[in-house]
This record gives sequence, C-alpha cells and structure tokens, in this order.
Amino acid sequence: MTPPKNEESSRLGDEEIKLNAGFLGKLFGDKNNAPSNIAGCILLLLIGMSIYGTLFELKGVDSSELWKFTVPVINLILGYLFGKG
Repeated sequence: MTPPKNEESSRLGDEEIKLNAGFLGKLFGDKNNAPSNIAGCILLLLIGMSIYGTLFELKGVDSSELWKFTVPVINLILGYLFGKG
C-alpha cells in the first residue's frame, strides 16, 4: 500500500530540511531563528559565568572586573534580541 501523496511529499520535505540544516541547524534551529537562539545561548553563558565568578571568587579575577566586562555584552545582546522584533 502506498502512502498518500501529501504525506509522502511532507516526509520528503522534512528530510530535505534536515539535510540542509546540518549539525548547527539541528542545534540552533533554522536560519530565521538561529541568530536569536545563538545570542540567547551566549547571554545565558555570560550570566552564568558572571554569577559563578561572583559566588565562588575565582583566583586572579575580581568580581567587579568580571561584571564590568560582561554587563556591556549582556546589554548588547539584550538590545539585539529585543530590537530585532
């Protein structure tokens, strides 16, 4: 028994999308959402790194210096994410 035409074309379309996406496409999504998803991942990493550095006082890194670096980058990413809409 052969599948109906619309199911077969839908399945082939899904396979084509998966092949075009590649590894990073599977991780971050399609080309429309990938920049926002990547920026969000970087934002979470920076916030996590800064909180970790503040709570556990890393050797050789002053927490105020860490925040002086990360706050402008966090603001830049937030501006990108909210200004993109």
